[in-house]
Amino acid sequence: MEDGDLVKYISSFGDRLDLKSFCRNGTTQKNKMGLFEKLRVKLKKRNNADENENRKTKQARKAEENKTQDAEPADSSAGSSNKRRKATHRKIEIGWLHCEGEQRKQIRGKQGGGTRMVPIGIECGMDEVLQKGKRLFFPDGLSSKGHESEFNFELRDYKQNPVQEDVTVGFIYDTLCMARLRFYVATSPKELKDDSATDGEKSKCGVITIDEDEEDDHQDSHDASQQDDLQCDSEQNKSERVQEEEDGVTITGIRYGTLFECDLVTDIESEVTFGPGCREIETDADDDTEPFDFGFQPQLQLQPLITSDVSSSLHSASSLQQVMDPPPEQLLSTSTVSNDASPAQLPGSTSQASLAKIITIHHGNCLNELIKEFMDPTLLTRPLIMRRILPDNSVEKGIGEGVVRDIYCSFWQEFYDRCTVGTAVKVPFIRHDFSCETWKAIARILLSGLQTCQYLPIKLALPLMEDLFHGSVCSNLLESFLQYVSIQDQDILKKALEDFSSVDPSELMEVLENYECRKMIKAETLPQILKEIAHKELVQKPRYVIDCWKQVMHGKVNIAHDHLLARYQALRPNPRRVQGLLDFQEVMTSKQREVENHLRRCLRELDEDHLGKFLRFTTGNGTCTKIQVVFTKMSDFPRRPIGHTCAFVLEVSDSYDNFPDFRSEFNAVLDSNIWVMDIV
Repeated sequence: MEDGDLVKYISSFGDRLDLKSFCRNGTTQKNKMGLFEKLRVKLKKRNNADENENRKTKQARKAEENKTQDAEPADSSAGSSNKRRKATHRKIEIGWLHCEGEQRKQIRGKQGGGTRMVPIGIECGMDEVLQKGKRLFFPDGLSSKGHESEFNFELRDYKQNPVQEDVTVGFIYDTLCMARLRFYVATSPKELKDDSATDGEKSKCGVITIDEDEEDDHQDSHDASQQDDLQCDSEQNKSERVQEEEDGVTITGIRYGTLFECDLVTDIESEVTFGPGCREIETDADDDTEPFDFGFQPQLQLQPLITSDVSSSLHSASSLQQVMDPPPEQLLSTSTVSNDASPAQLPGSTSQASLAKIITIHHGNCLNELIKEFMDPTLLTRPLIMRRILPDNSVEKGIGEGVVRDIYCSFWQEFYDRCTVGTAVKVPFIRHDFSCETWKAIARILLSGLQTCQYLPIKLALPLMEDLFHGSVCSNLLESFLQYVSIQDQDILKKALEDFSSVDPSELMEVLENYECRKMIKAETLPQILKEIAHKELVQKPRYVIDCWKQVMHGKVNIAHDHLLARYQALRPNPRRVQGLLDFQEVMTSKQREVENHLRRCLRELDEDHLGKFLRFTTGNGTCTKIQVVFTKMSDFPRRPIGHTCAFVLEVSDSYDNFPDFRSEFNAVLDSNIWVMDIV
């Protein structure tokens, strides 16, 4: 159609041009092109242009390389190695080995040693390397070990073997093909014979490389090391190697100065030694521990429950002093011996020191750490050295059996809180994170406490302990169950037993439903039902725990039922019994008499929990015949009661003006969560 004919339909000239252009394209596009499609088209065009340009560049570069290869007849196989050989200087590492007696050790950077990285010509010999090392470690002829005139010098390679003097640095690089060479300047006092002549003499000085903080990474890439060599950078390398391989044996670096001068002393001082006899262990501890008898007297005149050899290991001042303060020459040998070594293998050390097990307990984590230690069955036949770390990360200074008793008290108190249910009496409950071995470890702790300090966890239900020691329950289950339930439930049950009609049935049913009662409750059947529930809660539920404990306790404890019952009754604190333990001096002043009355009055006001804390504060566990009260002079600021758990002594000040002040300070000590034992 001509333009003259088309003007009849489209008057605008521009519209007519668009229409003609559209018709010439011959493509019909129903939808407009989206934004992403437009971008995709533009990017495609740009990528195609870039590819074409790159292709042309590569072709031009390849053609130029072909021309260069044709023009140069040199052998192409010498490419990268020629570049390396063109370097006239290379970097090497130089360290300092010093021989002191029978040990050869590497000197750390802070002592004037360390690992130095220096550039050196590849044509330089070993004499020049040695001179560079002497200038680095002996500036002006002086060092931390003395003047250079006092030592013999030699140069050693990276294996700490003597090097040949007629070789060059470049020759060694080409021979070993290592990224970085290391040399050592070895020094020894002139009084000693030079130990570098033969390999046999070299073995006299054991090599110990040090400082695990100064670790050298020898996995640098080839290109990076080549660039460093060409630049000849003189920057000092701040790292040192910790491990050196010699004849296939890896020698691991240790902190010589720290370990042998400090750690061994702190591990041994301020410790408490206790436990069964110091004999070499050959079989399992659960089979070797001798049974012992409770020499319990109703008047609490307790006899020692451990054999004579064990008692000697506990109370012998000489043997204890040998373990706590060994001679300096014994520190190294004692610390590096394994637990399985016999005393004959330990020159200069006692059998007790060699077999003793050091146990470190952190305050507040006694349960987990003591269980972890007693997972080892052999602890029951070995003397133990216990120490406790306070919350400020310092070691508790106190020593003696009182510290041991307090550690056992802390363990069982934490065990009551985290592993038992009940109020006045406790029963263990099954935990999914406690395996059979864990419960056996707890049984070993119970047995160790009985052997060493006669500690018995009396808060555990008496029927449970009867089943553990004798295999049957003889005590009153109902009485123990009433102490097991809460105080509110105890009041309801006691009231129902006395007068069934006076109790609200809904309240009684609610209490019994908590213990899964499945019977109709009547006045005649209530006592029997409560006994059945008590047996289920106190004996049946902890059955798995009892069976695990029996595997450890079987044949090792001999205690009659009446003695066990009397022990439970005697150890349960009450105001009258605790006041009967107090022993005052015969002659006292009027002020001391007044403080005595304050103490007795304060004890009468304490509940059972605080009475237990008082016995723990003064005795460790309450197994004593008397508590001696001593009056001391104290000013108002440092005034507080002081307990000596080893000797069962209580120190109190005689300067109290009234009873409220005495009660306030005494309760503040009992309610404190941390009792620091700092009396040695």
